Amino acid sequence: MDYTGFGRDGKHNYKRDYKINRVLVEDEKKNRLDIRVPSAVTPSDWMSAIKINGTYLELVDRWYPIKGCAAWQGAIISIPCVVGVLAFLNLAVEKGEFETWVFSSIAMFVFVVFAWVGYRGMRFDCFRETHYPVRLNRINRKVYVYRPRDTVLVASWDNLFFCVGKSKLPLFDKSFDIRAHVLDGDGETVKDTFTLGYPYLGDRDGVFQLWEYIRRYMEEPDGVEKNADHTEIYPPVDGRREGVKFGLIATFAPASKWPLKGQLLFSPVLAITTLGRWLAMSTSELPQWPKEIEAECKIDPDDPCQKDWRSNGKYGFWELGWPVICFFIGLSVIGAGVLWLVQEIY
Repeated sequence: MDYTGFGRDGKHNYKRDYKINRVLVEDEKKNRLDIRVPSAVTPSDWMSAIKINGTYLELVDRWYPIKGCAAWQGAIISIPCVVGVLAFLNLAVEKGEFETWVFSSIAMFVFVVFAWVGYRGMRFDCFRETHYPVRLNRINRKVYVYRPRDTVLVASWDNLFFCVGKSKLPLFDKSFDIRAHVLDGDGETVKDTFTLGYPYLGDRDGVFQLWEYIRRYMEEPDGVEKNADHTEIYPPVDGRREGVKFGLIATFAPASKWPLKGQLLFSPVLAITTLGRWLAMSTSELPQWPKEIEAECKIDPDDPCQKDWRSNGKYGFWELGWPVICFFIGLSVIGAGVLWLVQEIY
């Protein structure tokens, strides 16, 4: 099985996220990543490794690092609109006049439309799966990609075309990721595409660090041992939902190099993103690999390199303590801003 996709019912009904049935463009060929050529960078997992062992390496998906952003952005659109609908409904009932009902109905329709837009934004994070794992099997040389609606893409590691992919993010210029293409027999036509790895906010240098971490695991004789030794934090999402504590760590971690300028200055945004992340995780289901894939990825119970979130040590002050302080400072700023706005309105 070189390339296939299936759901729990065995049907080929997976969803594609990128343009397919096209030829490779020159930019993709220019930025190709060769599995046989080491990158001249220090490998880094970018807090992407869910678990590692001698059989496979499992990674979080492209959207996991920024989980929570869409949740709170959608919520701040939907919640005021719902309040608006209730307010105009109450006004129409109290007045009971035909003109008031007409005016209120128009206003409620507008609010409902915007509430739906906000809800659709929230749905990007909420009421889905907590994450969409990617599993790389070092033994059988297969890559398993979990997708929405319990569907899985399976492809051969050796036959995939890897390159640095570019995307445009709202509020940002460009974001970079590790793109993997499934090619047709002609070696030019893209049959399917997925993102193999993504450093926070698509840092270009981070792409090469993460790629080398993945490539080393799959290609180097001592790749398993090196990756296991140098991975410090595993996201606690294997068989469980990410808790509030780790959600706080994951949200504030990208700005940890600048604890004052980054974490403190942007604490309001990071604080509300932490809440959005908690909402997203709380309303989403855990992904579950099909039995066929679990059977292909059996782990040696005596594997000395077997690690996951249970291997995480205690979090220090700068990993957890300082983010907690910034979180409450950020909430205080948001609260003060809301109170000021309410006073100005009323």
